Amino acid sequence: MEATSSKPMEKLQEMFEIRKQDHELKKLDFEMKEKLNKQHMLETLLAKKEPLSEIKLALKNKLISDMLS
Repeated sequence: MEATSSKPMEKLQEMFEIRKQDHELKKLDFEMKEKLNKQHMLETLLAKKEPLSEIKLALKNKLISDMLS
């Protein structure tokens, strides 16, 4: 009788592990998308021909320091 009762628990544990892995992958995906967005913002700021405003200059410097750390 115990062999049949442990199968649902094993299945539940397996499903939990799959959900946990899925969560980790989504977290990594979000982090990578965030990094790509920051890189794109920096590329946009670096490509500007006209002088940057103080805010944009501060953003550019912050993005650069984030990428270097």
